[in-house]
Amino acid sequence: MARPSMQRNGKDALILLDYDGVIVDSAQPVLDETAAFCRMHGIAFNLSLSDFDRLNPATFTMLAQVCGIPEPQHRDYGRYLFDTLQNGARRIPLFSGIKDLLEDLCANHTLCVVTANHADVVRTRLAHEGLRDCIDTYFGSNQPGTKADHIREALSQYAATPERAWMVGDSVSDIEAA
Repeated sequence: MARPSMQRNGKDALILLDYDGVIVDSAQPVLDETAAFCRMHGIAFNLSLSDFDRLNPATFTMLAQVCGIPEPQHRDYGRYLFDTLQNGARRIPLFSGIKDLLEDLCANHTLCVVTANHADVVRTRLAHEGLRDCIDTYFGSNQPGTKADHIREALSQYAATPERAWMVGDSVSDIEAA
């Protein structure tokens, strides 16, 4: 489906947002649950938040590799994080003020999420927070391509020039992708 250009849809700019570390404060909950997974499987765990910040790319697969989780257990680890961090007790919190910020931004700008997370996970989480109407499109790990490919796809989809687009990320891999 063809999307309107930025000028025709009345929006000022295209703003692409990473999810983990930009919209939600995921680092500590992910580290805590990774430590729990490692304990359950007899894997030594000694990472800190500063180690987490240096992941490149900042993905769950890279975190699993750095933690020494054997590759055959990566799927179980991903499922464990998904199941644990999507429920009410351990749900990853939004950053303070982000909901109001996104609501303000979407009034004049087109917002998309470009994430290494699964798009449906992010869509569901933001809908739960009442932000369904703020985000126009979700580009996630369930879609083919890299984060850089997803950024190019968003620019094309919205006929946005790089001068009218912003990528908001929190990691080296976000900077490299932009």
